[in-house]
Amino acid sequence: MNNYILISVENNINRFINKCNKYNIELFNIKYINKNKIIVKINENDFENIKVYNYYSEINIYKRLGLLGLKAKIINLKYFFIVFLICLISMYLSSNIILKINIIHSNKNIRELVYEELYSYGIKKYSYKKSFDEIEDIKNKILNNNKDKLEWLSITNVGMTYVIRVEERIITNIKEKYEYCNIISKSESLITNIYSESGEILVNVNDIIKKDDTLISGNIMLNEESKGYTCASGIIKGKVWYNTNININRNYIKRKYTGKRRFNFTFKNKILRSNKYTNYEIKYLINTKLFTLYKELEFINKEYSYSEKEGIDKALNEVVDKFNTKLGKNGEVIETKIINKNISKDKINVDVFVVTEEVISKQVKLDINENNIVNN
Repeated sequence: MNNYILISVENNINRFINKCNKYNIELFNIKYINKNKIIVKINENDFENIKVYNYYSEINIYKRLGLLGLKAKIINLKYFFIVFLICLISMYLSSNIILKINIIHSNKNIRELVYEELYSYGIKKYSYKKSFDEIEDIKNKILNNNKDKLEWLSITNVGMTYVIRVEERIITNIKEKYEYCNIISKSESLITNIYSESGEILVNVNDIIKKDDTLISGNIMLNEESKGYTCASGIIKGKVWYNTNININRNYIKRKYTGKRRFNFTFKNKILRSNKYTNYEIKYLINTKLFTLYKELEFINKEYSYSEKEGIDKALNEVVDKFNTKLGKNGEVIETKIINKNISKDKINVDVFVVTEEVISKQVKLDINENNIVNN
């Protein structure tokens, strides 16, 4: 079977043609590029002889034809096919496979609880994606199984990741049910809101109260005479004042990306391309046990320093976050004020006056005797 190739010939063109004729080497479709260069078709079996007889010319393979040409193209395009195959696999995986379960909640025990529940229903790493109806059914089952621990749950598919957001059920004031009780204050405050379900309200909005003052009484009075007893129930909110201190470092390290990046690939934990950057961040495009495809983003660690204003703002933000986390659903910070600050080259120390609006009421038992009532 004859296989043909195109060759390029430079220098001594006429001599080249005469030599080929002399040794009965067939030349086809001679194309002159210029007076010193031609492209010509030959039988591949004649290539070595042509180079021997025409050592005075520069001869190179220009293009392979037929099956050999196709084979050469395939070899030259092997990396393209590899990337193309990876893209196909990536598209399939991104459409059908879950590679990460991201449970968003600050409580480790809640995260572990939700993870175990999801795993029992088949939502786990390297599993197939569930349909919308299946996700809704699983979500409802998890909530029903954990009514005392979970308030709300959402499962969202983002690419190859399930993002699970969960809200913990906070059961406050877990206590025995009293037959008779009062609502008293937990701290000194200025009352901002009163909500009463039962009992006699003894305070008003804008009243300033002390700790342990009775706010809603279970002793129902009429014309200064007790008419009966009940268990007072309700929620009272008020402004509460705090003094706190916070200390932060002025200097901090932050990543600065250089803009240099490259793709890399591993197969069975073997890296295709050795490390190029000293510091780099990995962004996974595909991440399986068998292979990974990822980007390497180079960065440098650069030291920065807060200005006085930036440092104070950061300190105040940390104070607000700390109080809001502590209060949760029961209140929030409504005002902060700096009462003292100490700024040095390395540290920022700030004394902060904090005002919150929070639930300041709690329920306590009434012990009723024939002649007196005692708060416990």
